[in-house]
Amino acid sequence: MKYFITGATGFIGANLAHRLADSGHQVKALVRTRRKASMLQHQNIELVYGTLDEKQVLKEAMQEVDGVFHLAAYAKPWAKDPTLYNRINLVGTIHVLEAAREMQVRKIVFTSTAGTLGPSGERPVTEDMPRWHNFFNEYESTKFMAEKTVKDYALKGMNVCIVHPSRVYGPGELSKSNSVTIMVKNFLEGLWRIIPGNGQKMGNYVFIDDVIDGHIGAMKVGHPGEQYILGGENASYSHFFSTIRRLSGKKHRLIKIPVAALMAFTWIQMILARMINRPPLLPPKWVRKYMFNWELDSAKAQKELNYKITPLNDGLLHTIHWLENGSHYE
Repeated sequence: MKYFITGATGFIGANLAHRLADSGHQVKALVRTRRKASMLQHQNIELVYGTLDEKQVLKEAMQEVDGVFHLAAYAKPWAKDPTLYNRINLVGTIHVLEAAREMQVRKIVFTSTAGTLGPSGERPVTEDMPRWHNFFNEYESTKFMAEKTVKDYALKGMNVCIVHPSRVYGPGELSKSNSVTIMVKNFLEGLWRIIPGNGQKMGNYVFIDDVIDGHIGAMKVGHPGEQYILGGENASYSHFFSTIRRLSGKKHRLIKIPVAALMAFTWIQMILARMINRPPLLPPKWVRKYMFNWELDSAKAQKELNYKITPLNDGLLHTIHWLENGSHYE
């Protein structure tokens, strides 16, 4: 089979490209620079230089492909030009869908984020539950608008479905899109010393191999217009770090920081960012998410995609061994 992947230099995209290529499939990978392309050296991976703005590049890349994985997005917590979120996440998705329609691509898998589904209430979030809280940032809102666009194309007959990864971790490039693994690495080295709030807020952590399996399953049997949560195990911050402590033997002391204090710190960072023209470490709107639970239910993907979840204990053990053996790269 032959596939086209946007966002192929990201954490998920690069792992997906290599998994498909290692399995004997031909992969066309959209990349912006030669530096970024260095991680995609493989005899079954063909590099396509361009951006989501270049419609002709997208169409040519989709010639004679069996499917498209659209993962490219602007997911950074801050942008000097806020219109980037809309241009890349929404307009870029429209460009991909239009190119796929014109080239009569058989199947498209659109990668969104579990963040668009919103925080959880009394029970873990599923795909059919309405979002009850406003969006926290431009990334969530523009990805949500892109999802609506994808569903519109599906209603018009396009074979396209949506996947929602949660907090992904595991082996791969240590970039902003692999921030959970960076956090694990920093804890092992004694550089991460905080727990947001009282440590009891819940999140969902998914091992990278499961996310790749979910993408491939969605391409094979995902239904048009449907959404699939690609989640892992629900765990509190305290449980997450206690698991790392137990598995690694590292007993670094962690300090619980009230969310209000974190908010104050990020506002100071925003002021400094404007004064010296540099990105803030984390904008206040992203810190607000720590005030909520983010539990997820992946039962639909398990039933329809034969999706399987790696236990947090196993996934973290694998990740810790990988980090400690010096296999990571930046």
